[in-house]
Amino acid sequence: MTDKPQGPRPAGYRKRKLGEYRCHCCKEKKPFCWSCPCGFQICDACFQENKWGISNGPTWICPDCERIRMT
Repeated sequence: MTDKPQGPRPAGYRKRKLGEYRCHCCKEKKPFCWSCPCGFQICDACFQENKWGISNGPTWICPDCERIRMT
């Protein structure tokens, strides 16, 4: 078994195990969450409930770091 050499990671790189989501609003583990590179995650149910405050249609704004994200 050969290991690939690990080079430098790009700035802001985070390693996350696939499928591990925990909503920051309801604190439940979910199979999918809308995610931001800062680490904020929100499940679709909470996203729909709070859409009026974080989304303007095709984009949403992360409440933690205020980055503009695509839906």
